[in-house]
Amino acid sequence: MVLDGGTHLISDFAGLGNGWHDSNAWLAALTSQAFPAWFYAGDTLGSFNSWMRLITGTLFGLGCVWLAYPYLEEAMRESRNELETKLRRAGVIA
Repeated sequence: MVLDGGTHLISDFAGLGNGWHDSNAWLAALTSQAFPAWFYAGDTLGSFNSWMRLITGTLFGLGCVWLAYPYLEEAMRESRNELETKLRRAGVIA
């Protein structure tokens, strides 16, 4: 997310015209324009920008889950232990 947002910020506000993300001329030159013109321009579905947004968003989501899951698991384990202790005291479970 930082990479995607940071490059868009630099592209849009660094005095580089409409920004290199808008036309992706750098990508067209890099790939010798191997893809149709619509792939390089804008952010319509199927364009380079839409694919990069999908990939970076997916990686960000997976990273958040990977980072947060151990903490959630530990919190749930503590809650379960506390609940089992209370239920034992109440005589509900053996």
